[in-house]
Formats: sequence, structure tokens, C-alpha cells
Amino acid sequence: MWNSLRRFLAPPTFEGDEDKTRSALYIHWFTLAIMVVIPFLVILTRLRLITATIGNSFNTTLLILFLLNAFVWGVSKSGRVAAAGYLLIAATWLAANVTAYSGSGVSDSAFTANFVIITAVTLLLGWRQAIGVSALTILAGFGITYAKAASIAGASFSEAASLSVLLGLFAALLFVFTNGLSSALSESRASAKKLEESNRSVSAVRLRLEENQDALQAANEQLQRRAERIDAVANISRTITLTQETERILPLIATAIGSRLGYSHVGVYLLDENGQNVLLSAASSEEGLQLMHNKSRVSVAPDNIIGFVVSRGAARAIQTEAERISLDSPDSLPNSRSRLVLPLKVQERAIGALDIQSERAEDFAREDFSTLQVLADQAAIAIQNARAVEQLQDALQKAEIVSSQLTNQVWRESEESRKRKGYRYDGVKPEPIYKKTQFPAAERPLSIPVVLRGQTIGNLKLNPTDASRRWTEDEIVIAKATAERVAIALEGARLLDDAQKRAQHETFLSEVSAKLGASFQMDSILRDTVEELGRFFHDTTVAFRLINPSANAASDHAHREDGS
Repeated sequence: MWNSLRRFLAPPTFEGDEDKTRSALYIHWFTLAIMVVIPFLVILTRLRLITATIGNSFNTTLLILFLLNAFVWGVSKSGRVAAAGYLLIAATWLAANVTAYSGSGVSDSAFTANFVIITAVTLLLGWRQAIGVSALTILAGFGITYAKAASIAGASFSEAASLSVLLGLFAALLFVFTNGLSSALSESRASAKKLEESNRSVSAVRLRLEENQDALQAANEQLQRRAERIDAVANISRTITLTQETERILPLIATAIGSRLGYSHVGVYLLDENGQNVLLSAASSEEGLQLMHNKSRVSVAPDNIIGFVVSRGAARAIQTEAERISLDSPDSLPNSRSRLVLPLKVQERAIGALDIQSERAEDFAREDFSTLQVLADQAAIAIQNARAVEQLQDALQKAEIVSSQLTNQVWRESEESRKRKGYRYDGVKPEPIYKKTQFPAAERPLSIPVVLRGQTIGNLKLNPTDASRRWTEDEIVIAKATAERVAIALEGARLLDDAQKRAQHETFLSEVSAKLGASFQMDSILRDTVEELGRFFHDTTVAFRLINPSANAASDHAHREDGS
């Protein structure tokens, strides 16, 4: 009940309108004060504690004033504050001046209530209305004085003039006070409004700063992630470029990318010999290794992502379920939720594909495409270089075999054509060797093979005269170094001998051609031919005769028939 009474007696408030709320507050408490004072005055009058000079008219005026204040209070509570203010001022002003007219005139205490009324007008309605009420009160004072002059002795206009001057001064003071107060309030409201706008601007700036900070933080995180990936790609590229064996570099590419970049599966596909299929050649996951063990092949066709990338030479990503359904491959792992396939290109020609799969959805950002494509290009170059090194090593090995075989043949022919197989030094003089020498079993010769291009072309033997002698390391090293230099020197001598022989052959052919070219008779040509050949081939009889081609053909035919 007490709370209900408090809510009933509480002044009305109007959110967003400070002036209206303040005016309603003044009207509320002013009317309540009057409604409390009026019953108290009536009680004092009844008890004869104060003397009512006007009799029953005073009580009637108080009753009317009470009712008017109750009505004004109700109007103010309903929200019509301006109307309530005008009614309150009008009723109070009429009550004060009517009471003054009924009483002692301008000298009555009721007339002095106009000072309070003017103050209330200033607070409730403004200084312009206060000036109007002040002027009206001055006129009312002169009217009351004029009316009283005829009936009340001693009433004079000088008293009315004095009160009018006081009312004017009071109104002027109220004007100055209220105008200054109003200006201060206006400035305060303007400052408060500016402050509120500044606060809003500051709040908006703070929000933008927070948004920019979030965006900057996200950009920094993205840059950090990209820098980490670039560093990892650089390390991977450096690692794979140091390897020059295809069997080692393929699994190294798959495991390095999978472990350092955190992907669940990395597969390396290479084109087969006919270029129609790509074969899974390396993988970083258990499932991929199982596919590689089963010799998983994918056709180079646009109906699967691997074939699409190899045939088009462009990267392709699968980030959503719809993309996975539209462009899938049989080697896509069950737990894979995003996938990026990059071409392995060498000079704009795809030699395979790099398959990267992740268990995280949308794990490949747009900037990852370029970074990982650089890594794929490095991997393709490393694979191609490893293949080129292997081909070069294979060609070198074949060349070494051919060279070794040729060396073996040449030196075998040279050894067979030479009468002296070598020389032997017995401490006095060197002696030629015409056949293989067998050392007694009791002797301990130091045998050093003379090797040229992997072929043994000779044998250097050092046989000690003292059976108890042991060869030192320095002696063995000197013997081996000598054998190496002997091999080089012998090869040089053989090449020089071959060159001289070829020169002699060319000289002989040149001389024979010149001599035969100078002869124009058949007998001279035949005679010069056998003579020159006889001189060139020593210890040889040379004969040259002409043969009938028809007889020779018949003889050959007879020989073929006999053979059949």
C-alpha cells in the first residue's frame, strides 16, 4: 500500500524531454503544497487562531483554489504540462489579487503573493510570460488601489506605484537571472549534446579500431602462416634438390610435404611411357602406400581430378562435397575433406601431378595455390634432374664398358702382334721377354697389375733376391704409382703409333693415287699398283690380273648350284 501511495504521489517523468519533466515536477510539488496548506488554513480559521477579515468569502476562495489545484495536478499527471502550468498561474494569480481586493488592497499580504506567482511563471512558462504577468499585476495593483481610494481612507496611489516599481525590478531581476540560467542551460545542453556526439564518434572510432585491429590481427596471422609455409617450402625445396636419385627423391617429396605442412596424404603421380596413364609412384600415408603397392593407375582424362590436372597442366582444388562428387578420383582417401592437385611441369610440359589431401574442410586458401605450385615446380625439376643424372650415369657406364672392351681388344691385338712381351732387369742389364715367365714357388715376387680403363694390359713384378725380404708400404706405393704411369705412357705410345700408321697409310694412298692418276695406259696402272703394294707390304708377293666378268659370274653360279 505504501508503495502504491508513493507511486501515486510521485511526479510524472517524460523520457527524452527534460524541460517538460522539470515543469511537471514544479507543478506537481507546487499544487501538492497548496493543497496541503489550504486545509491547514481552514482549520486555523475555524479555531480562530487567525482572523479572516473577509468572512466566509475567504474560505470559499480557499475551496475554489484547492479544487483548481487538484484539477491542475491531474492535468499535469496526464501529460498536458503546458496547459496545467497556464491554469495554475491563472488560478493562483486571480486568487491572490481577488483576495487582495477583498482585503486591504495592495498592502494586503495576498497581493505580495504576486512575487511568488511571477517567480513560478518564470520557472514554468518562461521569462516572456513572466514579463506579461508582471505588467498585468502592475495594472491590477493600480486598479485595486483606484477601487479602494473611494471607500478606504488612507489608500493612495503612491503605495501602488512603489509596489509597481518593486514588481518591475523583481521582474527585471528574474529576467536577468532566468535568461542567464537559460543561456547556461542551453550551453550546457549544447555541450552535453556535443559531448554525446563526441562520445558517439569516439565509440564509432573505437569500434572501427577494434574491427581494424581484428582485421589486422587476422592479416598478421595470415601473413605469419604464409611466411611459415614459404619457409617450409624453401626447406623442402632445398632438401629435395640435394637428392639425385629417383628412387629416393619421390618418397622424400611426399613425406617432406606431408610432415612439414601438416597434410594427411601427399601422393606423387608420374606419367607412364605411353603417356596415357599416371602411376602413383610415392605416398606419405598408409592408404597411399597400399594404393602404390596395388600399382594404382589413373587415366589421363578430364573425368577425374588427377587426369584433369595432368591433361590441362593447371591446378585444381576440391573444397566442398559438391566439387568432390562432380570431379572425384578412385584414389581419394575416405577421410579427405579437401584436396589440391598440382601439375608437375617441366618447360610447360606436365610429367605428373602432386596430390595433396587434408582431413580439414577448406584447408587450402587461395594464396596456398601459388606457394604450393612453386613447390610442385621445384619437385618436377628435381625429378627431371634426377632422371637426367641417372640417364647420364647409365650412358657413362655404357661408354665405359665400350671403352673397356675396345681397350681390351686393341691391347690384345697389340700384345699378339709384338714379339717381345716385355723386359726383365736382373741388376746388370734389361733383357727382352718373349714368352710368359714362371717364378719359382720359393720366391716372393711383388706383382702389380698395370690397369688401363678397367682392363689389365700388363703386369709389373718385383722379385727379391733375398727370400727373407719383406716389402714396405712405401715400396708398394711407389710400385703402384709407377704401374699407373706406365699404363698412361703405354697408351700414349700406342695412340702415337696408331696415328703414325694412319699417317703412313694416308701418305701411301695419296702417293699411289697421284701416281695412278698420272698414268693413262692400263699396263702402266697395273704395273705401278703391284709395285707400290709390294714396297708397302714387306716380305709379300703381290699379283694383279684382270678377270672376265661373264666367266666369273658363270663360275659363281656353278659354285652356288654345287653348294645347293
